[in-house]
Amino acid sequence: MNPRKTGPTSSSSPSATATKIRVLFVDDNRDLSAVLGMVINAEPDMRCVGTLVSADKLVAEVRRLCTQAPRPTPDAAKPLVVILDATMPGKDPLEAMSELAAAFPQVRTIIYSGHDDPGFIKRAVDAGAWGCVSKRDEPTAITRAVREVWAGRIC
Repeated sequence: MNPRKTGPTSSSSPSATATKIRVLFVDDNRDLSAVLGMVINAEPDMRCVGTLVSADKLVAEVRRLCTQAPRPTPDAAKPLVVILDATMPGKDPLEAMSELAAAFPQVRTIIYSGHDDPGFIKRAVDAGAWGCVSKRDEPTAITRAVREVWAGRIC
């Protein structure tokens, strides 16, 4: 079964858990990540849990956030959404997203990009993206997309 085609479950819907959606930003622009982190943290149902400046250590960071090694914490059971810049130095973001989707299918990734080429968007979805948000959109587009993918909808 394709996990991206399933809807929310009673254990993952906002009203059922009353937990905050944890968001990880991966963007080489530290200033942009800081601003978007503030946007996320201003939402009552979201929390920015970190930033990375490349996709090189994406899977390792998600593993840390999901398992909270060495002892799992209650946060380990909370949803995680990754906002991933499509163009960065280092590891190819689509390759990293594909690896992430294989290792952690419960984690939902949104591509944050200046690309509006339908071919690129298809490649992103094929690699595991739950959604794509344009860097030209208002910051509220990110919060809407986070809620959509957390609810199990591709956007």
